[in-house]
Amino acid sequence: MKSSNNLRTLIAIVGSASFAASAGATSIFNEDFESYPLGNSDGQGGWVDFGGTRTVDIVDSHASGGSQSIAFSTNPGYGSDSTLDLADPITTGQLAFSFDIYQPAGFDGTAEIYLSRLATLSGGFQTGFHLVGDAGQGLFRSPQINATTALLTDQWVAVQISIDLDADTAAVSYGGTEIYNGTWVNGGTAPSQYQGLNIWASGGANVENFYIDNLKLDIVPEPSGLALLGLSFVGLVLRRRR
Repeated sequence: MKSSNNLRTLIAIVGSASFAASAGATSIFNEDFESYPLGNSDGQGGWVDFGGTRTVDIVDSHASGGSQSIAFSTNPGYGSDSTLDLADPITTGQLAFSFDIYQPAGFDGTAEIYLSRLATLSGGFQTGFHLVGDAGQGLFRSPQINATTALLTDQWVAVQISIDLDADTAAVSYGGTEIYNGTWVNGGTAPSQYQGLNIWASGGANVENFYIDNLKLDIVPEPSGLALLGLSFVGLVLRRRR
């Protein structure tokens, strides 16, 4: 019993150390769109219209958790298009990028999300990582890699991207299902870094919106030495107990 209690204590200490490292994440942006006036998003926060044929709007018709989100619409064809660039690139460390997406069943175009190594407004948006909610194919996919899963409609779906700039790797999950784990960038000649985000709507025969909410980017510290040491020790104890 005493050994069991000691093991529980050690696990608790390790968990606390891991949580402390996670809690030390640096937020780059955290967009829940609650503070923005309804209507055209151009010029609100860091959002800049990228020359789409329709405006990108802050709306209160759909939201994940709060009362507002950002809406992109087809025209039909090429529609809303907006960017969120950083002043300077992030060149090292581990990034946690996430957002919620809602694609109605009536949306028959594509939701295009591009994580760029360069500032998108500089014309460098073609050197990055491209994700597509493709209603025509019924897939959430990437044209750069063999990563596909069934598209989920009429519901908010969590998308999470973990990027290790030092290792030049990335992992992508959609609705809790990992669909990719490999190289962060497939194409382009820029260094392994992150600087911009481009989101747009395209295709389809109808004028219809998709919605983005809870868009976040954090720099995540690596696990602390205490946590790694503790996890190794717990593994050793468990092996011995067997």
